[in-house]
Amino acid sequence: MEEVNPDAIATLLKPPQENLSAERHLLIAKIRRWGGVTTDALLHPACQFFSISDSEGIIGYRSEWGCEVVLGDPICAKADLPKLAQAFQVHCQKNGRHIIYLAASEQFKAWATAHLGMASIEFGKECHLDPCDDPRKGSGGSLVRRKVRHAIQAGITVEEYRAHDENLQQAIEQASLAWLKGRKGLQIHLSQVCLFADQVGKRWFYAKLAEKVVGVVVLNQLQAKSGWLLNHLMITSEAPHGTQEMLVIIALEALQREGCHFVSFGNVSTEKLGAIIGMGKTSSWVAHGAYAVANRLFHLEGLMKFWDKFQPQGEPSYLLFSEKHIGLCEVWSLLRTLNVL
Repeated sequence: MEEVNPDAIATLLKPPQENLSAERHLLIAKIRRWGGVTTDALLHPACQFFSISDSEGIIGYRSEWGCEVVLGDPICAKADLPKLAQAFQVHCQKNGRHIIYLAASEQFKAWATAHLGMASIEFGKECHLDPCDDPRKGSGGSLVRRKVRHAIQAGITVEEYRAHDENLQQAIEQASLAWLKGRKGLQIHLSQVCLFADQVGKRWFYAKLAEKVVGVVVLNQLQAKSGWLLNHLMITSEAPHGTQEMLVIIALEALQREGCHFVSFGNVSTEKLGAIIGMGKTSSWVAHGAYAVANRLFHLEGLMKFWDKFQPQGEPSYLLFSEKHIGLCEVWSLLRTLNVL
């Protein structure tokens, strides 16, 4: 690793408070500009941020039980990535903290393993598609066509929420709360549902049955990709089959009309772990076993089955570790970050 002058390392930025609107606005602007699939999670109050004086970039992370769990890649211009990531590593080493990068991209994984000596585990993929390539077309789109047709026949309509309408906003929030209450069993999730917080760079599409809101999907702007992250796809128990698919399709149609060519569905877990690099046999065995158990407990394959019908492309997603083994602090920190504990 290249030498980094400790004096060049800036202070940690604490989570912005409500009365620091200018600071919060700047933070949101940086996340919208350079953020990726963890954009939503980065805006959660539990997230902390690291920066250095000679870069606009930041690293967003959760501090958990001896580890700093970074959410995605460093949020910065490509030219600033090496000095920002190296400075963060020096900072953590000085303070006796281990580092985990959660949902790192293929590009950052290649750089971090070569320059920071990090170990890596391929755990899933980031799914994305071009809205101008209609997922309903061809034989592969038959299931989406049937689902959307069923929703239309059942009386579902989908619109984008645009004007400030307090009553409609409350109805959308009630639908999301009903979805949350209706979830069964053990849950795993990286970001919390805060529909109308940090509204700059957000869009909402909602589904109605008669006059009642029965579903919503949220879009977060990804300026670096000239596109959007589509997440928090939620429906109530009253929503007929096909409502989720119709919400996605209407949102994609709106983006298609605007000439958008990139929409991410976020990270989805694969059935099994992929390549493990830089770890010993024992840690690799532990990783495979723990992932198999998590897959059964949390039904990780369910999300992949849902998005597969839209025929997305996929890029590998990785866990990166500053240590060459997986210890109790790494396991506990990941469980805390994923809101399991």
